[in-house]
Amino acid sequence: MLHMESGTVSVFTAMADIPPEDWDRCAGPDHPYVQHRHLLALEESGIASPENGFHPRHLLLQDKTGKVVAAAPAYLKDHSEGELGVDLGLAMAHNRAAGPYYPKLQVEVPMTPITGPRLLVRESENKAETRLALLAALRQQAERENASSVQIAYMTAPEWEATEAAGFLKSEGNAYVWHNPGADTFEDVLAAMHSRGRSKIRRERKKVAAEGLTYRNHSDDSLTAEIAAPFFELYSATYNHNKTELWHNLAYFEQIFKTMADVQDLTFAYRGDELVAMQLSFLSEDTIYAQHWGHLGNIRFLHFELGIYQTVEVALAQGKSAINFGTTGQHKAERGIAMEPAYHSLWFRSPDFAEIAELGIKRKRAAAAKERDEENARLPYANGAEKESGR
Repeated sequence: MLHMESGTVSVFTAMADIPPEDWDRCAGPDHPYVQHRHLLALEESGIASPENGFHPRHLLLQDKTGKVVAAAPAYLKDHSEGELGVDLGLAMAHNRAAGPYYPKLQVEVPMTPITGPRLLVRESENKAETRLALLAALRQQAERENASSVQIAYMTAPEWEATEAAGFLKSEGNAYVWHNPGADTFEDVLAAMHSRGRSKIRRERKKVAAEGLTYRNHSDDSLTAEIAAPFFELYSATYNHNKTELWHNLAYFEQIFKTMADVQDLTFAYRGDELVAMQLSFLSEDTIYAQHWGHLGNIRFLHFELGIYQTVEVALAQGKSAINFGTTGQHKAERGIAMEPAYHSLWFRSPDFAEIAELGIKRKRAAAAKERDEENARLPYANGAEKESGR
């Protein structure tokens, strides 16, 4: 337990030891990835476990009356898996210049490189002051654990801005995010594009339609633990096809289908009676997080149909303003999905190494900005008369 001027910080080595109501009052109702039930599923399934190099060190900040006012999902990590380059190049440099890089104290949702809140502050509290208290507590915990650093991955822009005053270095990556341009229908979305972009998408959708596939949606009561097995077959087949290690296991999906069906949307695609593909999204009040795609066959353009076009149609039907498509996939820009910054912040125990790291992080931010410019130059949006014509 840490004692601070603003209150007391408790450190928990398992999400199961934290009362869900205390955590979720800080996490809020609109960010499913940081809710207690999701973080609990990651730990109880073994994904975010000491055996896999994740040692939970979750922080809860209580004010002087004992009320929980803030929280942070934190892990001592023995690796950088699931981050997609947040600390690219830093481990080797730290080992050479300042000693062992691992463990590091990582504030994140394990194996989930999706932007969302990481410094969870109860709505009634002063966010600026409470965030600074949390950041100070994280630095103290890193000192106690002899961790090389505190790293906060895929945080929100206001949180990112707040970290600078606490001595953190601000870094950037990128993510693909679609924002509704004011459209009511998919045809409205296409009308904002130049004719080449519209033709490409219509051609792809027509070819998938010719396959005669049927689609079945599962959410709420119809999304059950029993569905996890056929889902996982598609999920794991895709990873095997790409020759990459699985990030999640069957136990995780069984648990979230049981406990989080109200914030998920799963679509299965069938060719006759054969299950050939799936798309799983998480839902918040205004955003769809299109996270998991899987397939067994090789139906051309089905990934775009199910993973992008139908997801946009769902967003329009449900009144969502945005879709987060994650950090990878260069095919997305030419189909109307823009690239925007993903925010990270890092603090190092060694001031000397922090100066070295700052140079690398500046280069990383410049490279991320260049990548955004190049990707967004490929967006299929129209100019002038061609846009208005809707051809």
